[in-house]
Amino acid sequence: MRSMLAVVIVLASSASAFATGATISYSTARAIWQQKYQTAEYQKYAAEFVQFNNHFHLDERDGCYALGSGSVDLMLFITHPAGSQFAVVERVLSSVDNAKARCFAKSYRGIQTKVPPFLPFVLQMKMR
Repeated sequence: MRSMLAVVIVLASSASAFATGATISYSTARAIWQQKYQTAEYQKYAAEFVQFNNHFHLDERDGCYALGSGSVDLMLFITHPAGSQFAVVERVLSSVDNAKARCFAKSYRGIQTKVPPFLPFVLQMKMR
């Protein structure tokens, strides 16, 4: 019960941080992702984003894979700016801080995409 309460507190604080534009940590984004990734809406949107990513080769365009051999876990924090037709990858948070992770963050930050089914939407990606 205590761990569930901690998750609820993290989600509540992350939602308010999201609304005010405050900095969101990798662990906070991961907590949001863990609450949603098994839902049908998440799975559908994630599959569509993977198709979008593969079609435009977003993960390959800046040569990030060549910058290191280890894997990098990313959390893409997707928002929907008021009045915009599209959502945007507002933040890219990573499990490590190295050249490869910073390159992927630069590659994905600012990408416009389809509006997700709920907000905040955190999309998890593993780059090997």
